[in-house]
Amino acid sequence: MAEAAKSFERTVYEAGFGRKLFLSLAFLILLPFFASLPAMLVSRLVHGLWFDTIGLMVFSTIFAALMALLGVQLYHSLRSRVELGETAVRLTLPQGSGATPMLRFADAEVPYDQIQAVETRCVLFGRTFAPVLLRATRIVTKDGRHIRLGNVNEDNVDQALPFPEIGAKIAERAGVGIVDGGMVRRSIERRVLGFIGRKTSLENSAAVTEAEMAEINGRHSRTMRYVVIVMAVLVVGGIAIDVFTAPKTSFAAAGTSAPSRK
Repeated sequence: MAEAAKSFERTVYEAGFGRKLFLSLAFLILLPFFASLPAMLVSRLVHGLWFDTIGLMVFSTIFAALMALLGVQLYHSLRSRVELGETAVRLTLPQGSGATPMLRFADAEVPYDQIQAVETRCVLFGRTFAPVLLRATRIVTKDGRHIRLGNVNEDNVDQALPFPEIGAKIAERAGVGIVDGGMVRRSIERRVLGFIGRKTSLENSAAVTEAEMAEINGRHSRTMRYVVIVMAVLVVGGIAIDVFTAPKTSFAAAGTSAPSRK
């Protein structure tokens, strides 16, 4: 009886207060600088400073991508929640599929006696450019519904929402097994862009061998290094162009606007 009571105690998985506070402060601090970039770009273009604007455009593009990623992470941290109750699991999780974070959330309460199984599998997104191998976990109900818990990188599992661990605890409370679907391939274009009617079934997906798995992880690491190097070069180059051209612009403006002396 003691073990049963312990296994069914209420457990909540969600982002901690520290993460929420840090992401909120970071987003709010960066927001005024980000909001001022369009005005800065327009001002330079209006004054015909085309060459001087190149560095600012590069910086603005990278800044916009970082702000979008930070905004999505903040939104997920504030909303994502899994509560394992005594008789049911309550979920507030993004239900958009794919390797990239989605903004479409769904709320669901699933009684343990309505769960048929918990499924998990390794999913390969992409083939050539930066392939990503993730562990996907979902709940299968007795009425045929599939409720997605989430995807994690097994080398870097989010401790706030460790979906494989959550799936294992749900299966334990529901008294069902965990079905391992092995390793399958998925098209990242279909998942991210949402092409209709072109989804590949799990049974027809080609399995990923261990050798392919090691090669994929190595290719992904190399691609990410190249991306970081290119981004760093673009940022440094853009800032350098802006710095070296700014004094000339300032002196030119000062020379035309300064009052003439007799």
